[in-house]
Amino acid sequence: MLNYQLIDKSDYVSAVEFALYTRQLLFPEIYHGQVPKDLQNFEQHYVHDPLGCFITVKDQNRIIGTIAYRAYDHRFDLNLPFNTVEVVKLFVLPEYRRNGIATQLCNMLFSHAKNHAITSLYLHTHPFLPAAEEFWTLQGFEVIQREWIDTYDTIHMSKSL
Repeated sequence: MLNYQLIDKSDYVSAVEFALYTRQLLFPEIYHGQVPKDLQNFEQHYVHDPLGCFITVKDQNRIIGTIAYRAYDHRFDLNLPFNTVEVVKLFVLPEYRRNGIATQLCNMLFSHAKNHAITSLYLHTHPFLPAAEEFWTLQGFEVIQREWIDTYDTIHMSKSL
């Protein structure tokens, strides 16, 4: 039986390890062992910040999927509302996919956001990620801009709650 939950203090280290593992899988050419700032300061971004949230799904005691949001830093010129959060870290291990886990993670995240008076969600994805744009569209996101950033085509999407 799968267990979906907000991150627990006992899972901080394993959640960061899982996020780094998935980053290396998805973006091997940019990984280079660098730890992003949000993972270096995990509690600050996902636990203590009122615009932060991190959800895990476990099979027994093993994290098999995650999703999160954090305060959006407005690093792209997209004209989004001030209190927008950025949806990040959605990943389900390949052997668990096609079972509705990602959708359930999204539903939990959206519910948490609504309960914390968050009304604007942002994310970006890339065309090389299989079915990502289609998945996010099914979750109610709309494309707001497409652009070429560094080495990736990037699809910017938003959703109002």
